Amino acid sequence: MSATHVLTDRVPLFDTEPPAFIQEQDFAARQYRGRRDNQEDYYAFADAAEPEEPSLQRLLLVIGDGLGAHAGGSVASYIGVNAFVRAFHEQEGPHSWKLKHAVETANETLGYITSRMPNVAPPMGTTMVGVLITQQTMEWISVGDSPLFIFRDGELLRINADHSLSPLIDARAERGEITPEEAENHPDRHTLQSALLGLPIMMIDAPAAPMPLKKGDIVIAASDGIFTLTDKALEELLSFGKHTTADKIADAIIFAIRRINNDRQDNTTVGVVKIA
Repeated sequence: MSATHVLTDRVPLFDTEPPAFIQEQDFAARQYRGRRDNQEDYYAFADAAEPEEPSLQRLLLVIGDGLGAHAGGSVASYIGVNAFVRAFHEQEGPHSWKLKHAVETANETLGYITSRMPNVAPPMGTTMVGVLITQQTMEWISVGDSPLFIFRDGELLRINADHSLSPLIDARAERGEITPEEAENHPDRHTLQSALLGLPIMMIDAPAAPMPLKKGDIVIAASDGIFTLTDKALEELLSFGKHTTADKIADAIIFAIRRINNDRQDNTTVGVVKIA
């Protein structure tokens, strides 16, 4: 099984990196700036193995999508992701509690830093999706609209909640209040109901219990730039993914987005983990 450990090249906020992986895992990530002036996404993979179970590989993947309409979107995602990873490793207890502690710490860290930057308005903000994966299970926590997918048996499913206004607008279309075309092109469609802003978090999505995984599953966490591709297009790409590696899957997704050449293409980050 191939191993691809991809980290961005910015210097971490803390002095020591998580320890190297003991076992190989097939995972990778890629980024594309799109038509934006700056890359405001940030991501990290980290080893989440525990001393009492060193043979059980646990992989932590975290993606933050900085809010472009807010000051310091790229700084916010960088600070938020690093604070999340550090807090997860520092906390003891059940994994669900560690994930919750990590996202709350990331939010508090953004609030603390913003409070010491009085000239920054509005406050720095980012979405966040953090995923803890073993060969048997997956747990996650997310705030915002950054999606988490699983591709299983030829079907792509989004498994985390969308905290934008899209679900509410689509519900209006289902009730016949607006047309599907009006819903798809609604100007408020991508407005967020929840994000990490250093303020009380309005909405958090986290499972009540770990989700079982099985051999052949492909897990994809991403920023919302991936929505340039339809679910059908992603399914077609991933149907070939079972025969290749995570890094080639991530490359293929980014290549497909670039080919569309959307003149409003947002930053895109794609993290891929294959379960063998």
